[in-house]
Amino acid sequence: MNKQNFSHECIRQLTEYFNLLKQNKVEHELRNRIQGFINAGEFMGIINHQEAVQIMDDTHFQIFGMSNSQRRAKKDSIKFALKNDDDFFDVPAINRK
Repeated sequence: MNKQNFSHECIRQLTEYFNLLKQNKVEHELRNRIQGFINAGEFMGIINHQEAVQIMDDTHFQIFGMSNSQRRAKKDSIKFALKNDDDFFDVPAINRK
């Protein structure tokens, strides 16, 4: 398998996984399979770690419209607000960001 074929397969698998996440469907087995596939590619020298991270970030941005770190920060702020801000639900949903 060459680098281009490997990258396309990574993107295909990540797209499937991220689309499921977007629908709030957590698929641990698929995530583990993708991690193993990427680790195997790194082990065999098809891609390096930085290239794998770039593929994941690009695919994540394509599906969610934001980077993984931006999405994580948004989710963390929502969790924090839900836990610590009693007035969170007093603000109309359209205005919450």
